[in-house]
Amino acid sequence: MTEGLRRLEWPDCGNVRDVGGLPTEDGHRIRRGALVRSDDLGQLTPAGLAALRGYGVRRVLDLRGTTEIERIPSPLAGDPVYRWTPFIDEEADRDRDPAVEGTPIDTYLGSVERNARHIAAALAALAGAPPGGVVVHCAEGKDRTGILVALALRVAGVPPAEIAADYAASDERPAFRRELAGLADAAERDAFRDRHGCRPATILAVVEYLEHRYGGVDRYLCRNGVTPDQLAALRARLREESGP
Repeated sequence: MTEGLRRLEWPDCGNVRDVGGLPTEDGHRIRRGALVRSDDLGQLTPAGLAALRGYGVRRVLDLRGTTEIERIPSPLAGDPVYRWTPFIDEEADRDRDPAVEGTPIDTYLGSVERNARHIAAALAALAGAPPGGVVVHCAEGKDRTGILVALALRVAGVPPAEIAADYAASDERPAFRRELAGLADAAERDAFRDRHGCRPATILAVVEYLEHRYGGVDRYLCRNGVTPDQLAALRARLREESGP
C-alpha cells in the first residue's frame, strides 16, 4: 500500500497515518484501521476530532509525559476511549546522561532500556484495547510513537525494512519540511535531518539491538511484563486473517 493511501487528513495534525497494508514476513498484511500513528491530538480541530471518531477509533494511547499533558490536555481526556500510557519513565529519566547520547541512535538505544517497563505497558494496553482502531501518539509522532509502533509491527511479523520505511515517512510531516526548507546551506540541512529527521538506520538500530541483546522484540517485551497471551492478542489485532 502506498504512503499516500495510508496518510490520513485529521486537521490540524500533520503526521497521521494508518499502518495498515504493511506486509509481514509470512505473507499476511497489517489490517487497515487497526493501528493509527499520530502527532499530538491536542492540535485537532472539531473537524479533525470528528474524523478520528469516524475512523472507528476505540482507544487512544497518549504516550506524552506529565508536563506535556498538563500544558496541552488531550481533547479526549475524560472520554472512555482515552488512556494515558506515558512512554518515558520519568524517575529513570532523571538519571539519564545526555552527554552519552549524542546521536538519535544513542538516544533510542538508551530509551528502550530505561523506559522498558513503560514501553511494555503501552504495548500491553494496545493488545488489550477494545475491538476497533487504536491511535498511538506523542508530540510529533516520530520518536516515542516511532519506537512503539516499530515494536508492535515487529511482533506482528513486519520485516525491518518495511518498519524502517514507515518510520522514515514521518519526514513528510509539514513542520519538519518547513524548517528544512528554511535552511539554505546543504551541510545545515544534513545536520538538521540527522538530529530531527527519521533516518531508517535509527529505527533499524533499535530492532537489531533488541535482537542481539534479548533475542528479539518478543523476548524483550516478555522480560518487561508482557505475557505470551498479550503478544498473541497483539498479533491477532494487527494482522489480516487472509493469507498463508
